[in-house]
Amino acid sequence: MKTHSEILFQLVLLGLMCNPSAAQTNQADSFAEYPERTSQYLARLHGKGNATHAAEFAFRADFPGGFTAWRQTARAELNDLIGLGKIRDSVGSWTPSVKLDERIRETGYTRQRGEIETEPGVTIPFWLLRPTGETMNPRPLVICAHGHDSDGWNTYAGVYRDADHEAKTLQKDGNPGIQAVRRGYVAIVPATRGLAAATQIPDLKGRHGNRPCRAQLMHCLLAGRTAVGERVWDTQRLLDWALAEVDGIDPSRVAMLGNSGGGVLTVYVAALDERIIAAVPSCSFSSYTSSTGFLFHCDCCLVPHAQVQLGDMTEIGSLAAPRFLLAVHGRQDGLHNLPDVERAMARVQLIYEAANAGDNFRHQWGDSGHKFYPNIMWPFIEASFNR
Repeated sequence: MKTHSEILFQLVLLGLMCNPSAAQTNQADSFAEYPERTSQYLARLHGKGNATHAAEFAFRADFPGGFTAWRQTARAELNDLIGLGKIRDSVGSWTPSVKLDERIRETGYTRQRGEIETEPGVTIPFWLLRPTGETMNPRPLVICAHGHDSDGWNTYAGVYRDADHEAKTLQKDGNPGIQAVRRGYVAIVPATRGLAAATQIPDLKGRHGNRPCRAQLMHCLLAGRTAVGERVWDTQRLLDWALAEVDGIDPSRVAMLGNSGGGVLTVYVAALDERIIAAVPSCSFSSYTSSTGFLFHCDCCLVPHAQVQLGDMTEIGSLAAPRFLLAVHGRQDGLHNLPDVERAMARVQLIYEAANAGDNFRHQWGDSGHKFYPNIMWPFIEASFNR
């Protein structure tokens, strides 16, 4: 393990240098350029180059009490920032309830539609997939979170509208629930609040740009919540139910994964909930902004004051340490800038090393675009379960 002084030196150096290896990705730091006056404003606003060191709860090697104390303090701050306490206070003594339909038998597994009322009047539909036959018992559990796809929870669970929908899904390996259950895992594929059509707040009169996810965010902000916080809350209530009520799940082998907005949710859940042993955010985990201030994520994925208080999304992902975290990105994914991604992942690696868990974090590039990479994802999850 590196000494605190060595880690501090690397962190300072990381904030000052450009990653030369990023040149091979054929994307430059001019991924998104603003007019000069705007650039100056954004540089000052986001403090690029020193924001992670100036933020009160950003990780630093000399944090009083070391990594463990930092994680405890930063996690408590994140819990407040995303509004989990507000949600908890608003539901009071409310107990979530679950309804399950009859099981549907498929080849090698069963599919069961369920609904969980995570707070009064808020119902989140989900699919529960369980393998059949004599496989491992108890079984690992994998939660699969979808992003900006109004039908994403069906897609991830292999419930297709038609043959064309199925073909397009398989082409981009977009059915992780099916992939999981065919590996002998129990899979839960929930609708993501505000993203799935079944859970959206309508954007009446197009007030929020005809974007229901932004309508969700604005209503949340007005009430002291965040869209991310609501999605984390829903996921944790599903996890409570699954570990208590679904037979044959091994609580020591729980993973979560998601692509795009589902990957962002995966980062936040893993940061806050230690029941997640292995987390795989796909095409999603990076800095909040590029080196020029460009926002990488949808409005609904952002958390007010997070940059000021915690420094960057790198800090949030690193709260999963020392548990297992794999960040996957596509080299041809136009939504993220490769040099910015590599700088961010280098910082996560340094924080994991400070937690004496450098081997538990991995960043890997897929050769295609904005999609899952099963050949990278599943070996990592399986290795994590076996360590």
